This record gives sequence, C-alpha cells and structure tokens, in this order.
Amino acid sequence: MTPWRCFATAFRQCCTNMACAPLFMAAIAMYAVYYCWPYMAQLPDHIHCAIVDADGTALSRRLIMEFRATPDLNVLQVTEDRGEAILAMKAGEVSSIVEIPPHFAEDVAAGVPTAITLTADGAYLVGGRMATAGASGPLKAAADKAVAAWLQVQGASAAELALMEREAPALLTVPAYNTISGYLNFAVPIVFVIVFQTLMCAGFGLLFNAWYMAKERPAVLKAALASPLCLFCVQMSVFFICLFWTLFVEGPVFYLQGINSFQNIPATLGMCASFSLAVSSLACFLALLLGPTHFVVQAVVLSALPCVFISGNLWPTQNIPLFFRALGALFPSTPGSYGIIRASQCGADVAEAASYMAHLLILAGAYFLLACLVARRQSRQAPGEGRAAEAA
Repeated sequence: MTPWRCFATAFRQCCTNMACAPLFMAAIAMYAVYYCWPYMAQLPDHIHCAIVDADGTALSRRLIMEFRATPDLNVLQVTEDRGEAILAMKAGEVSSIVEIPPHFAEDVAAGVPTAITLTADGAYLVGGRMATAGASGPLKAAADKAVAAWLQVQGASAAELALMEREAPALLTVPAYNTISGYLNFAVPIVFVIVFQTLMCAGFGLLFNAWYMAKERPAVLKAALASPLCLFCVQMSVFFICLFWTLFVEGPVFYLQGINSFQNIPATLGMCASFSLAVSSLACFLALLLGPTHFVVQAVVLSALPCVFISGNLWPTQNIPLFFRALGALFPSTPGSYGIIRASQCGADVAEAASYMAHLLILAGAYFLLACLVARRQSRQAPGEGRAAEAA
C-alpha cells in the first residue's frame, strides 16, 4: 500500500469507523457548545475567610459580629496582622481576606470615602472568582447594616440614615493576578487543549484497537508497521483532524462565546500546528503501544485530569513537586496550553511563542521515533503470536 493510500484510508476510517468517529467528529463539537454553560451562574456558599481588623473600634467589632452572623461566610480567623492572614491563605486555610482599614470609624463618621477590602486567592482561577462574587454580596449587606446601626448610636438623624441607604457603597473589583478576567478567557482555552489531547489519543487508540482485533490485520496497519513513511502518513490523518478542531474552536467558537482569540494570527497558527503535530505523534505512539492490549482509552482518560494540574496553568507552579513538573513537560498539553493562551488570547508574537513551538516539535519527533520503534518490533511478530501472548 502506498503512503498516500495509507493516509486516505486512515483518514476515511477516522471519519467513518464507529469505534473512533464519535470522538473525532462529534465530541469536541459538543464540548464547544456546552462546556461553558454550567459555570455561568454558580456561586459558592460557606466561604472560608480571615478578617484583618486594623481599626480596632466599636464599629469594626460590630462589623466582625455581623460578618460572623452571615450564613454565607465562615470566619476562621480575626487578626490585626495582615501577614498572618496571608499566611493562612497560602496554607489553604482561607480563600479570602476581609480587611477593615485604619481610621475606618473616623472616616465613616466624617463622611470621608473609605473601603473594606476583599481579597480572594487569584492563583485558583475558579475559586478566586467565585469567592469574590459569593462573598461580596453578604459582606456589603452586613457592612451596611453595621454602619447604619453604629451611626444611629452616634446620633445620626433619620434623614442621614435614609440618604446612606439611597447611596449604598459601591463595589469595585480589581483583578490583580488573572488580569484578563475570569474563567472564560483564561481557563476555558487551557482546558480545551487538554480536551484535544485526550480525545485525539483516545480516538486513535480505538481505531488501532479495532484494527488489531480484526481477524486479519488490515493492509493499512501492515503498511504502517512495515514502513515509517506509511506510519507517518497514517499519523497525518489525526494531525489534520486535530488541527481542524483546534482552529475551529480558537476561531468561530471562541468568537461566538466572547472569548479572546487569534490576537496574533501567525503565532496562533504556528502554535496550533505544532501542538497538533505533537498530539498526533503521542496518539500514534500510544495507539501502537497500548492498542493490542485494549487499555489505551483507560490510560488516556485517567491521565486527563492530572494533565490539567501539572501543566502549571490552573494550579500554582510552586505547589507542584519538581517530579510532576518534569512529567508534565512530556505531555504536549503543557507547552501547548502555555503557548496557545499567550498567542491566541494574549497576543504574544512568534518570537515569544517560539520556545513553546520548539518544545512541541521536540515532543513530536521523540514520540514519532518511539512509535517507529514499537511498530518495528510488532512488524517482526506474527499476528497469531501477538494474540496468543495477549490471551496468556
């Protein structure tokens, strides 16, 4: 079988073979439509927080009492030292810090603009955004109630209290860590990279598994095992499918969902192409290595969630042991997520994304070389012997 026929046969099988076609043709489309919806309206309750009381007045104590009585807030620490609260956040004991500034009572009594600061842990993208959204409402309500009661004790008139109710304090949110704002523009593109990797590897593994399970090895499989060029052409079928879906999601899907994309077109195209090549090489290697054992899907699916965290994007890098950071560098999703988010969502140019492209190309070459070695070993083994060894 010629290399071109190997590519054509493998591509047709990817699109029509029911072992893998649902993953290649429909799964990513469904992810693209439905993935973001469940996150739009979720707000947490029982938010763990620390309170820094730098005022130390009757008003600040009344505020703390109101905060403790708020069902949505779980006040675990009250301190005068902001450093202690930060240490508690770094240790994971609290997810937000409420700070009552110095001279807060004096400023309120004098009508001087002041603010109670709510700080959420921005290293955890979803948790930080949700903690801010979930805590800000109860905090504002509790602060309004405490300030009104304190002003009444201080002798404020009914007219002044009514004016305060009509001119409620404003809520100002300033993102300091995830400056491109929230889950959609940051986490969704990163998670989609892991989704591409998982579905491409699982789908290609299922296709090879179907070929291995046939009574007689298909000609395309025999050619791929016998010739590195034919194997490369078979791999290219997955490359073009992955490239199509990557560009489709980064383009029209993200545009319709209001997510930044293609901020730098050359860099984005380069990242998508190099990522698709690395993923197709990994898929080819895993399909050959695990296809005869029928465990490729289990291995790929089990690795998907760890890939999300060891990439260093959605989980603080300093919290990842060195071993797992090195392990994450072996997956295309790690440099792929770093490079694509910077090129497509943040506008990095080709020079800034070059290191990620080089990483992906090295992975592509290494995994294809490993795939050739596995194919060479299997080509020397008669099909009957492989089945007998598997049955044993």
